[in-house]
Amino acid sequence: MRHRSVAAAGGKAVFINVPFDTGYEPLFITLVGMLVFLGQEPHCVLEVREKGEGRLARIIELIRNCRMSIHDLSRVGQPARFNMPFELGLACTIKDSEPAKYEIFVLDSTPYRLDRVLSDYKGRDPLIHGGTCTGMVTCLLDTFETTVGAAAEFRGAANVLRQSAKVIKQQLASSSIFRPSLFRHLVAAATKIGRNRGFIAG
Repeated sequence: MRHRSVAAAGGKAVFINVPFDTGYEPLFITLVGMLVFLGQEPHCVLEVREKGEGRLARIIELIRNCRMSIHDLSRVGQPARFNMPFELGLACTIKDSEPAKYEIFVLDSTPYRLDRVLSDYKGRDPLIHGGTCTGMVTCLLDTFETTVGAAAEFRGAANVLRQSAKVIKQQLASSSIFRPSLFRHLVAAATKIGRNRGFIAG
């Protein structure tokens, strides 16, 4: 699978690296929605097909073809989740090779926890969402500058998207939002909400 380059994506491509579990779904939906509302283009490993050999190379290509990555390490405890810190490591390697062209942001639910569980990353302040959708909205507004809406408006739009996600899951007979087709529908729904509310042009 060939991904568009950062230039082709208008420099708005953002790789999101998060846990795929039921409890995280509201935060995932909020994160995807906020990125869209703020004029960004979210991408994640759901776009990389399971083909075994070569999957890692396609994940690296996807991360490299984004200009930024956001990593939520709030689930690296028990049971251990290795994908998130692993993909953060891949992103750090890309940033090290092109420091002026690539940005990394780390999310967590608890302050100072990363100092203990990922000491090699110590000295960098993660964005703390507290495990809430309201906190996630605040983290994204801290990350991206915007003049198109107030925090309450973004929180309201994210809530509408979470309700829309329930309908999408029902329509596609899925118990999880973490499927490639549902991810595409989620981004489309967020785009429609963002346009209707004047967050994004079109």
